[in-house]
Amino acid sequence: MSGNVISKFLFVLFISSQLIFAQENLYSSSPQENFSFGSWFAGSKNFIEVSYGLGELKHKEFTTEFNPISISEIKLGRRYLKPAGNYRILEFEDDFLFSSYLNYNSNSKQNLKINSNIWRFGLGFRKGYGYSFGNNFDIFPSYSLGFVWNQSKFSHPSERIMTEIPNPFWKDENKIINHYDNEIKFGTTNTAGIDLRISSIINIGANYEAQILFPQYLTWKHFSGFGIELLSQTGIDFLTEGVIIKAVPKLTPILYFLMKNGLSYFFYTLKQEKMYWPFDTNPPLTMEALKFDVKITF
Repeated sequence: MSGNVISKFLFVLFISSQLIFAQENLYSSSPQENFSFGSWFAGSKNFIEVSYGLGELKHKEFTTEFNPISISEIKLGRRYLKPAGNYRILEFEDDFLFSSYLNYNSNSKQNLKINSNIWRFGLGFRKGYGYSFGNNFDIFPSYSLGFVWNQSKFSHPSERIMTEIPNPFWKDENKIINHYDNEIKFGTTNTAGIDLRISSIINIGANYEAQILFPQYLTWKHFSGFGIELLSQTGIDFLTEGVIIKAVPKLTPILYFLMKNGLSYFFYTLKQEKMYWPFDTNPPLTMEALKFDVKITF
């Protein structure tokens, strides 16, 4: 047990160092590159973000469906922003902590579906390139990665329905659910979003999230698969900074958004089948959700 706690602590320490490193990189360019469009772009700002959305839990080995869930979430973080090159293209990064509550939608409650209630907390970053149109209006397409811990409670229909002829699949499903039920489990989350700045302090946005919830954490297997994904994502960063921003600056925000999130969803689909891809492991519990948010900067 202590070894498991230590490995998780080291993992969080590693991720924190990556966030700090990313922040330093964002401000490592020369003064000539950092001309200002206005005071809002000079430096960084804190933000509070609240989100609400609807989602769905899935498991590849389940024949029983989950009831739809609603998601309420709050983020506390800091946005770092600078012009990219000599164009009205902005490079940004958000580092944040977040907490969410996920519960089954009571309006859609069905006896033959699995009910769920999940509290979660975590940390993450969001980055991308955006367009500045002036007059307090900007568009920020984004890619986001987060690390999350989930406290889950499930209610399978087998607990609510008494029958003399039990469903043969329910027993296996309950065994899988019991790995998550009333336990704190680690997971990863990837999000594609679009953020609109509509005033000097208010942003509104929409995003699509895909989350993996691991029933048990296997450190070296996770780091192996995550390392492949991280190297692939870093390659897109280098390609964007070294080639795309110079060759087609006006298309940079769109191309970066499509490449980062397309690659992210590709790895997500691989992990839906094998939670510690490329290793031959069992499918995990997954969640996909569409959320809408309001952000206040200060």
